[in-house]
Amino acid sequence: MIYRQNQNEVQCPNRFTMPYVVRPGDTLNSIATRFGTNLVGLLELNPTLRLRTLTEGMSLCVPRVPERPSCINGAYYIIREGESFYTLALRYDLPLNILLEANPQANPYDLKVGQEICIPNVPPGCPFGSVVTIAEGTRLSDILISYNLSLSELRDSNPEFNFNIIVPGTELCIPPESYLPCSENATEYVIKAGDSLATVAIANNLTPSQLLIANPALRPANFLIVGTRVCIPGSATNTNA
Repeated sequence: MIYRQNQNEVQCPNRFTMPYVVRPGDTLNSIATRFGTNLVGLLELNPTLRLRTLTEGMSLCVPRVPERPSCINGAYYIIREGESFYTLALRYDLPLNILLEANPQANPYDLKVGQEICIPNVPPGCPFGSVVTIAEGTRLSDILISYNLSLSELRDSNPEFNFNIIVPGTELCIPPESYLPCSENATEYVIKAGDSLATVAIANNLTPSQLLIANPALRPANFLIVGTRVCIPGSATNTNA
């Protein structure tokens, strides 16, 4: 793709990238954040770009913003941390090629958290979670705490629900927990009070990086939350048992 701006020509490397014109107040970091990448990734797409040459009106290449795919006889699904087409195909018992064909504009090697994709051939209603009925006296905070959800997650799964008026007997769709099961050669450990990324790693003869790689859906702060399930690679010696 060729884009011209102020007589400058930018040729972006592939169909998963697009040109972007620098606006007033933009910085490399703000542009990288806006398009779901980091400074290193942005510089890789623009190898001639120098840190001090960013000026208003110039054009550069950024990751393409995915468009919402058509989803006839299917349901939209919002990508969460650690998820891929492969894990979703396993979870919903779909051939991987069918899932890829339903999302032709998505980059299978670079799914973004929050990106919408189409899961084909799923029933309507609450296809990716479970339905619960609100009991008498239930508050919004009770729902969020009980099911470990953010308000955005609950709203996305129940777009017509009025969160300001909690009516007993109302049915809610509870989205699935963002949790990836441990592989066969790993064991599960549940975070206890006083644990952290560093202490769990040391106790299992791992580096923090190795532990994070084994748990791609977890952030470092998750290792501080009591009850978080952590996968310990099989080669580690678990001294927590």
